[in-house]
Amino acid sequence: RVLQRYSISLVVVGFILSLYGIFQSRGVDFYEFNNLYATNVFGTFGNPNFQSAFMGITGTVALIWVCFSRANLIFKLGLIVFVGLAVYNIFLSSEQGYLTLLAGFTSAVVIFLLSKKQRILGYSVLGFGGIAGLLVLAGIFNKGPLTEVIYKSSLQARSFYWEAAVRMMIDHPLVGVGMDGFGDWYRRSRTQEIADFNVGIAADTAHNIPLDIGSGGGIPLLLIYLALIGLALISIIKILKRTTNFDMVFTSVAAAWFAYQAQSLISINQIGIGVWGWSLTGLLIGFELHTRSPGIDAQSKVPRIVVKKQQISALAVVTSFVFGGLGLAAAIPPYLAAGKFYTALQSGDAEIIQPAAYLQPNDRARYFYVAKILADNKLDDRAIKVLSDALLIYPDSFDLWQAWANIPTATPDQIARAKSEMRRLDPYNKGIT
Repeated sequence: RVLQRYSISLVVVGFILSLYGIFQSRGVDFYEFNNLYATNVFGTFGNPNFQSAFMGITGTVALIWVCFSRANLIFKLGLIVFVGLAVYNIFLSSEQGYLTLLAGFTSAVVIFLLSKKQRILGYSVLGFGGIAGLLVLAGIFNKGPLTEVIYKSSLQARSFYWEAAVRMMIDHPLVGVGMDGFGDWYRRSRTQEIADFNVGIAADTAHNIPLDIGSGGGIPLLLIYLALIGLALISIIKILKRTTNFDMVFTSVAAAWFAYQAQSLISINQIGIGVWGWSLTGLLIGFELHTRSPGIDAQSKVPRIVVKKQQISALAVVTSFVFGGLGLAAAIPPYLAAGKFYTALQSGDAEIIQPAAYLQPNDRARYFYVAKILADNKLDDRAIKVLSDALLIYPDSFDLWQAWANIPTATPDQIARAKSEMRRLDPYNKGIT
């Protein structure tokens, strides 16, 4: 079954990354890097929050197999070892994994109880989980009994980002501020109270996938996304209603989906995690369609109509190759540009580094980084040239204008213009004079 193979794949990938995380915690890695985080345990995700969340998702699947499967003892012992490694990785990386693990396993318990017709107990667990989630949400907004635990943690800033994202959707309801435009609009969309609390807090994402989609693409795009999530949830409910026995494999996939959804409410749409979330959504919807009446779920006692296997059409094969080729063609230029940029930086030669800022496709971070390197090495004229060219492409970048304003040899007119643009982009910052 596809669901079973998918579950196994999740656990295998999780196990590999858990071992990688252990090596990273010991200072052993395949690559040298400048670590900006408090921990260097981030697997292949580049961020400890994503490593932690993925450990929670994959650990959920393994824990379900331990608790509900009839596998042999050796197989379960192996899964128990992996669960231990996953939890240890969460401990080493960040707290997000605890949330995903708790959300995923709680949903599995609810599905198990409902499948066993223990409705009162199942709904009680569901209600308890819902109340816990609301308390966490209230704590993020400095309300309720968990305030001291949550609001003072890294989750505190999320309420600032979420409020700004909502304001972006209100001000730009039809098309949003543009995909990946959150960073350029955050300072303009936050309130004076947030700026007064900590003017330096900024972000390029809402740290909430639904709000990211809504602020970037407007309310219509948000509704489409919510419709897909709702369709997946309805698919789970439909499957549960027509299934007579507890399906451990289906439960593990559904629980992984719930775990991902919990993570999506407090984190960004990182591609390494996102591919699993989107594929889980599609898998659940497709599974419900495949097993619906008259082809009732395989666990049901109602006979199902046997559908003859169909050969894959030539058109489907050609279409797959065409779109796969287009995707590869789109991915190659940024990859090549990143390689050339790294080589340029290794040279240490300004004559090579400066042109590297203009590699195609354009990258705002690359312009900023090159300008900073040039300015740090007292090559102010070169830095100003790079910044002025970058701002023709990215006129709403606060960081680029700020970098220009901080160059010591910039003319008074250049500094005045840069600060004027900074005030436009950050109207609640009283420190810009």
